[in-house]
Amino acid sequence: MIKVDKWTKEYGIKFLKEVGIKKGNIIFDCCCGEGNYTLPAARIADQNGLVYAMDMNKDKINTLKEKSNSENLSNIRIIEEEFKKVIPLADKSVDIVLLYDIFSYFSIGNTILSILLDEVYRILKDNGLISVYPEHIDRDKLKKIIINTNFKLEKELFNTILHDKNLQKGYIWNFKKVLK
Repeated sequence: MIKVDKWTKEYGIKFLKEVGIKKGNIIFDCCCGEGNYTLPAARIADQNGLVYAMDMNKDKINTLKEKSNSENLSNIRIIEEEFKKVIPLADKSVDIVLLYDIFSYFSIGNTILSILLDEVYRILKDNGLISVYPEHIDRDKLKKIIINTNFKLEKELFNTILHDKNLQKGYIWNFKKVLK
């Protein structure tokens, strides 16, 4: 088991840079949990960028708040709510959306998954990217659904990621928004 702190300050930064996060980016971390991806994303985005972190779990959000405060990360905006139908962000306001390890909540065949992907499309800038960790779901079906929501698979990474406080190898898909 790796210390999460080492992930958020070192390994996660390297990983998210490979995904494509850059200084100045606006990022949306959907179902962010305790911030295992939010915190390194905020470090990369720096003060010129911003990370919106959304989750409904109060305990996890409180942990994220404590970590971001103790590390003086002032570029994280927490959205403490469950996704139902709308992501409370403006159209075309986000550079990158992280959908990591969320598909136990948004299963294939559930209309909420289609609504989520439509909302992700809406908030992404025209050159926007979604990065997906397709865990706990039928990967082939998920890939088809994402492509059918006007995204194009741009890159597939096989990398070390943090999952359930353990490092493991996993696939990450990067999709680009396709203009309608």
